Amino acid sequence: MAIAEDELLAFAWLGREVGFDILEREVIFRDLCSGCGNCSAVCPENVIEVDELPRLTGKCTECAYCLMSCSRSYFSTDEIEKKLFGEVSEEILGKSISKVGMKTKVDEFQNVVQDGGFVTTFLKYALEKGYIDGAIVSGVKAENRWYPEPKLVTNVKELPETAGTRYSNSANLSVLKEAGEKGLKKLAIVGLPCQIEAARKLQYYPFDDIKLGNIIKYTVSIFCTSNFKYEGLMHTLVRDTYGVDIEDIVKMDIKGKNVLVFTANEKIEVPLKEAYRYKREGCKVCTDFTGRLSDFATGSVGAPGSYNSVFARTEEAAKLLDEMIEENLFDVVKLSEDKKGLGVANFLQQRKEKNAKKVIRKKIRGVLPLPFRNMKF
Repeated sequence: MAIAEDELLAFAWLGREVGFDILEREVIFRDLCSGCGNCSAVCPENVIEVDELPRLTGKCTECAYCLMSCSRSYFSTDEIEKKLFGEVSEEILGKSISKVGMKTKVDEFQNVVQDGGFVTTFLKYALEKGYIDGAIVSGVKAENRWYPEPKLVTNVKELPETAGTRYSNSANLSVLKEAGEKGLKKLAIVGLPCQIEAARKLQYYPFDDIKLGNIIKYTVSIFCTSNFKYEGLMHTLVRDTYGVDIEDIVKMDIKGKNVLVFTANEKIEVPLKEAYRYKREGCKVCTDFTGRLSDFATGSVGAPGSYNSVFARTEEAAKLLDEMIEENLFDVVKLSEDKKGLGVANFLQQRKEKNAKKVIRKKIRGVLPLPFRNMKF
């Protein structure tokens, strides 16, 4: 469903009357925020910071940019999908031209990547070939390698530091402004499905003089069932409940029904049902597991051990994927469509969508007048 221009205008004027307060009222306080960082990137006064959630750090000039850039304020997935691919795909995991299992052959990445190393190897190749002049990824704080933070990478040597997965929020889109100020023109955005939506929001719902969407060339989505609050997952659960020193952790992963925490000497299994107590509220309304609007989508689900499942959704992405395979950068295997292969990804997508729709319906009922709250929809 397309969003009418007069509706967008009304939304913009609402923001210009109230400023950041309307973002709080309409998105943050309603537990809809994905923590993507768009609002910080577009703020002309640089007074919005995003950690777990956005917060105002200075005087708001009521430009409405934060509200207009927020993918949780208004966004039509179907409309964007039609613009990207010409149609809304009926495939459960979204449109894909190529689907393969991949494992990097790059020696320097073998001991730092999460699974198959597709993202890190793709970024290396794209930077070296000049397809991109920078990439926005999730990095880590110098003092805590398990606390994620967004990072702009322009050099292949920086990539190993950003490899691997953290399971708390990194407001990746917030560093788009830095990329623009540095004059970068061809960016790859690596993020979760919600962050890919944020990138598409800037590209397909442009407003005023915000041109950051123009410098985005490729988007890479990481499969995601949900993200977790750092304090809850890492301190309350991993450190305090399971007695793991955060500094001793060398890798974390989610497999099956557990969060796996690896130290040099042991593997600790933390049940996912316990971790879900610390799920970010904004994740509960997300219906997308793989990132339907991305150029590339990747994750370990559906692939053999130590491989990534990789989907190329656009013609250009598929061509680039073939190039990398021809360059012998990856071991490549065919992905199985059965219940032990991509069938698992299908299940996770369907479950995520079903659970999100329940939460969304509950939120809608919560704001309806009393006589209408028991309506079925």
